[in-house]
Amino acid sequence: MSKESYIRDLRDRIGTHPVNLVGAAGLVLNAAGELLFQRKCGTDRWTVPGGICELGEAFEDTLCRELREETALTVERAELLGVVSGGETFKRIGNGDEFYMYTAVYAVREWTGSPTPDGEESEELRFFGLDDLPPLAGPVGRRAVELLGNPVDR
Repeated sequence: MSKESYIRDLRDRIGTHPVNLVGAAGLVLNAAGELLFQRKCGTDRWTVPGGICELGEAFEDTLCRELREETALTVERAELLGVVSGGETFKRIGNGDEFYMYTAVYAVREWTGSPTPDGEESEELRFFGLDDLPPLAGPVGRRAVELLGNPVDR
C-alpha cells in the first residue's frame, strides 16, 4: 500500500483529526561541508530533502527513496543524527487535515549522482554553507541543522 492510499484511507475513517506521521530527512553534505536544501515548487522557502514513510517502510529506506525521487541522488551511507518530534511539528494544511511529524534525520556524506530537482516537489536544489543558510520552512529543517552539531551517537 502506498503512503498516498494509506493516508487517504486513514483520512476517510478519521476525517481531519490529528494523526502522527513518520518520515526521514537527509542533510546531504558535499566535500566542502555545505548542505543541500531544496526549494519546494511554488514557494520561496527551503527544506531538507525527505518525506513520509510508506506503510511498514524502514526509516533508512524512506531516506534513500525520497532522496532518489526528489534529488536524483543515491545514498551510499547515512548516519542517524536524531529524531525531530514534539508539539512544534504540528501542522494544519489547507484542506483542514492535522498532523504531527516524527522525522528521523540523517547526515549523508557519501552519495553519488548529480543533484537534480524532480520538478514535481523540488523546483531548485542548492548547496549552502552553514554560515549562509536560506530561510528554512518548518521546524524539521531548523532542528535538523542543530542535530548536525549534536548527533546522538557521539
